[in-house]
Amino acid sequence: MKTKLLLLLAVCFGLSSSAWALEKDGDVYQIGSAQDLADFAALVNGGETAVNAVLTQDIDMSELDSWTAIGDWNTGAVSSAYCGHFDGQGYKITGFNFTSNKNYFGIFGVISTGALIENFDIYGTMTLSHKTGGVVAYTRDATPTIRNIHSYVNINCVETASATALRPGGILGSAVNGTTVVERCTYSGTINVGEHTGNIGGIVGYVNNATAAIVNITNCLFDGKIENGTADGQCGGVVGYSNKGKVTIKNCLSIGAITTGTGNDGMFFGRLNTSNSKFDGANYYIGTNINGTSSGASASGTAPTLVTAEQLASGEIAYALNGEQSDEVSWFQSLLDDKYPTPYGNDKVYANASYQCDGVTPKGDVTYGNKDEATIDDHSFNLETGLCTNCSYPKNDWLTANGEGYYEIGTPAQLKWFAVYVNQVNPAVNAVLTDNIDLTGVAWIPIGNTGRQYTGIFDGQGHAITDFSYTATGDNNGLFGYINGATVKNFSISGTLTSNGFTKNGVVGRADGAAVVSGIHSALTINVSNCKGHTGGIVGGDGGGVTHTLLVENCEYSGTLTHSGAGDCQAGILGYAYAGGVRNCVFSGTIIGGTNKYGGILGYCKFVTFQGVKNCLSIGKIVADENCTTAAAIIANWNGDATENVTNNYYCLAEGSTTTIAIGNKASSCEAPVQVTTAQLASGEVAYKLGEAWGQLLESDPYPTPSYDVKVSYVGDAGYATLYDETIGYELIGDVKAYTATTKGNWLILAEAENVPAKTPVILQGTYYNKIEQSLPALNQANELVGTEDATVADGSQYVLAKPEGEEVGFYQAIEDTTIPAGKAILVKNAGVKAFFFNGEEETAINSLTPALSEGEGAIYNMAGQKLSKLQKGINIVNGKKVMY
Repeated sequence: MKTKLLLLLAVCFGLSSSAWALEKDGDVYQIGSAQDLADFAALVNGGETAVNAVLTQDIDMSELDSWTAIGDWNTGAVSSAYCGHFDGQGYKITGFNFTSNKNYFGIFGVISTGALIENFDIYGTMTLSHKTGGVVAYTRDATPTIRNIHSYVNINCVETASATALRPGGILGSAVNGTTVVERCTYSGTINVGEHTGNIGGIVGYVNNATAAIVNITNCLFDGKIENGTADGQCGGVVGYSNKGKVTIKNCLSIGAITTGTGNDGMFFGRLNTSNSKFDGANYYIGTNINGTSSGASASGTAPTLVTAEQLASGEIAYALNGEQSDEVSWFQSLLDDKYPTPYGNDKVYANASYQCDGVTPKGDVTYGNKDEATIDDHSFNLETGLCTNCSYPKNDWLTANGEGYYEIGTPAQLKWFAVYVNQVNPAVNAVLTDNIDLTGVAWIPIGNTGRQYTGIFDGQGHAITDFSYTATGDNNGLFGYINGATVKNFSISGTLTSNGFTKNGVVGRADGAAVVSGIHSALTINVSNCKGHTGGIVGGDGGGVTHTLLVENCEYSGTLTHSGAGDCQAGILGYAYAGGVRNCVFSGTIIGGTNKYGGILGYCKFVTFQGVKNCLSIGKIVADENCTTAAAIIANWNGDATENVTNNYYCLAEGSTTTIAIGNKASSCEAPVQVTTAQLASGEVAYKLGEAWGQLLESDPYPTPSYDVKVSYVGDAGYATLYDETIGYELIGDVKAYTATTKGNWLILAEAENVPAKTPVILQGTYYNKIEQSLPALNQANELVGTEDATVADGSQYVLAKPEGEEVGFYQAIEDTTIPAGKAILVKNAGVKAFFFNGEEETAINSLTPALSEGEGAIYNMAGQKLSKLQKGINIVNGKKVMY
């Protein structure tokens, strides 16, 4: 071996260090291979203990058969301890796979006064059959320093059970006397001590006060594993056992896994023998114990803080470990990639800084973020708001405008950025949601405020905003705080809004001007206390004045609104309206209130010409104080005379409601809302009467909702209708049946059709129904009905469904030159009769006529369909039935 040969030459011929084969740059040895590293170890162990070295590239040690530690104390006296400066310069040492039966084994054995070991990563497996080991096995005397070492070496201890307790450490095995500094080091491997007793630490295994041992551990991470089977060991994520030593742990993170038996395990100390040690700065951990379960003593200072995986991933802990600043830092984290911070890397974490301007690529969530330092130097960022104060805003692909000038928002960070941008830069900007938004953990700020009222268009495009959470700090609270003339539409939202003593609360807190709030389904839990302010499940209220013509339409509130104490203008949809109004909205949630003004749709209208409440439905639960006279299903309190603006409203309050009225005081002259039953709601009747904005899937939906594309059709007052579609078939849902028809004489013989294929004219009988487009096979049954693909001008041969005044429903001969609309089923006959009727021969009655009939009561026809003034001998048709006279 080259190592043995060079060592032999050095011993035999007294070669000086200047004649050594390693290359030097000044006084620093250049190490570029595993053999260079072995030669350097031989040089140090031969007595040159103060020499310096640097790695010049990554080193693969798998080419070596064996390894003797740099500073191998087993070969000589204390004078063998390494005292120089070894700088890895950020390179990797791999393949460190060695077994040793020597004490103090590692890549370094013993280091002593003035030694500095720093700046490398190391990978491999170390198998120890003796006492102490680590990247550095042993430190002593005056201030040896281990810095910026990141070990991924697995350490297996195989010493016999009867031997002295083992002392392995992920970075340092033992520190015996003097002051040792360990900083910015990481252990990510596994230490396995089997069933043996040991003092095992993720960073340092053992600290012993032989001569006042002091160990300062700063900015270190344990994210590896310690496995001690069922043995009685002292296992610590940072220090295994401090035996009267003085250990200071500052700004460290311990999140690895420790498995031990009957011994002591703690995420920082396995065991402390005295209270000499302390915690400094901010330390964090995941696990159960800070110190061992029967440690015997505790460290002074502020105890480490238990954290969650979510906190680690968010950047919060990285920022805290750095002293809540972002300039001179020791901890780094890429918030897109890293689950927790590390004391190495390039990605700094900033608080409230994950926004963007020219050229900056953001990373992370809205509370903590990464930014490139050079770009920050080029641009003046306000780290509190994330805004760049000297850039055009924005000019990049992080948040871009589509071809119509709408910013596309698809992440929580982008939505938060949008709020900041509106509030501080441009309140007129337009935006669309391109994905669902989960706001879990996002510290929200409402979009739009008193200084910058939002005036743009915000279109949710049917997406959901979930886990919204906001606690009010002033008036005008919600996802949107203050809008003026804006349009906010088309999304659902769930979460919690809390307001203590503040007014104007809702999905939109305040809406002035000709604002439109449309197509929003809110399931927010809203808690309001200590104020009489305006709160709505959708909008809190407008600002007052005839110019504020807010319109809330096609919205639903299904959440719970709780108001503590005396209320003032609280409602499921709109809390307060001056000149605004509500149409096509449904309240299906719960309102729990006090003594004043609680409405399912509107809390209070102020101005006499407000736009009103039209086509609305209230089916939720309203629970108010028993003394409250203004808790009502539709409008709580009325202060106007525009009675024509309150029309076509329905209510069916849920069980447990404490009110049965539809409108509170001062509203006796307006159109009374109609109270309906749950059966009417389910049937489709209410959906149809509410109008075209409403939809309902019958047999599935218990009540209708606005902006729902499944519409309800009505057969008509006669109970019959016809249907024909040239291009598409329909599944019919509801109480309606479809029939084809043939004729016999002037009677219609009906045959039921389960559904209606395309190009199939049918007669419908029933009340309310859905037509669901379907591709259906043709019917295999006789049918004399003819469909009108286009509008048709009657020529005397067509019979159309009708019910003339005082007559039975049937197919009557159409008047010539009148137009028959498209989409109808008709009969085309040259029958010479006035009409065809539904009763059929099976319902023919042969009766003895009463004097009343003979006196002309009822419609009388002969068999040719001619109307008679009185009964004639033979068969007559009376009220649609055959009668013998």
